[in-house]
Amino acid sequence: MIKNKNAYKTIGEVAKEIGLIDKKNGKISTHTLRFWEKEFKQLKPKILNGNRRYYSSKDIELLQKVHFLLKDQGMTIKGVKKILK
Repeated sequence: MIKNKNAYKTIGEVAKEIGLIDKKNGKISTHTLRFWEKEFKQLKPKILNGNRRYYSSKDIELLQKVHFLLKDQGMTIKGVKKILK
């Protein structure tokens, strides 16, 4: 089943989409997204039944930007926060 581009996505789908894979064990790294939620107040996933997180396309765009700046550009969280303000 293919989801609509604008459909909300689960934390696992988002982590896979932006390439958050643990290099040691090859597993999807969802805890990183939860950590980024605490650090970047702009991230506001919908939290529904049983604390399940659902990310909008706007959230995913922001996460891709954060991932790029932190992982590809080697910036610090503090530096990324300044850019996003």
